[in-house]
Amino acid sequence: MRSLPVPFVDMLLAGARQRHLCRGEALFHMADPSHDMIGIADGVVDVLLEPGIDGPRLGFVAKAGNWLGGVGMPGTSLRRISAIARRDVTILSVSAQHIETVALADGETWRHIASNIVNHFDNLGLLLHANVHRDNVVRILITLRRLHDFNDGATEFPLTQTDLAEMAGLSRNSANRVVRVLVEDGLIETGYGWIRILDPSRLSARLVRAHLPDWIDVHRQPVEA
Repeated sequence: MRSLPVPFVDMLLAGARQRHLCRGEALFHMADPSHDMIGIADGVVDVLLEPGIDGPRLGFVAKAGNWLGGVGMPGTSLRRISAIARRDVTILSVSAQHIETVALADGETWRHIASNIVNHFDNLGLLLHANVHRDNVVRILITLRRLHDFNDGATEFPLTQTDLAEMAGLSRNSANRVVRVLVEDGLIETGYGWIRILDPSRLSARLVRAHLPDWIDVHRQPVEA
C-alpha cells in the first residue's frame, strides 16, 4: 500500500470499515465468499493452509500493513486460505462493491489490486520452493526472507521455532538445528516466542551461496556479503 498513489489510497480507505478482533478469532475461513479485502492496521495474523484431514497448517504470519483476501475478488471465487488473529488485531475491511466504485473514478484501480495479488502469489511460490528444497538450511532461510520481504521489511516476529518449522515443512528438531547454526552465524537471534532477523542482506547472501543464484530480493537492493 505504501507504494501506491496517495489519491488512490485515500479513495480506497474512505470506504473501509474498521473492526477489532481478539486473539484466536477468525478474519475469515477458507471457502468463505471473497467479498472484501482486509488490511491489518495493528496486530499479527496467522495465514493458515487447510489441506484436509491433516488439519490447518501455518503458511505465513502477516503483520500490520499487510492486505489479505484480494486473490479471490476479481473472479468472485471462494477464499483460498484462513486468517486467524495471532494477537488482538485491528483490521480495515474494504468491500468489493466499494472497490468497483473506486474503479469508476480511477482506471488504474484493478492494476493496483492486481499488484497485491501478484505479491501473494510470489509469497506462495516461495512457500512451495521452501517446502520442496532438499537443503534444510535453505528452507529456513527462504521462510525468514518471506517473513521479512512480504511484511514491509519487518525483522521481528512473534514466532516459536515450531512455527518456523511448520512454515518450512520441517520437523521441529530439524528446524532447531538450522536455527542454532543461524544464531551462531549472527544472522538471527531468538527468545521465548520470538525470532529476530539481525541482517536481512546477509540472509540474501547466504541464499546465493546455498545455490540459489536466481534469488531476487523483493526490494531490488544489492546483496552484500
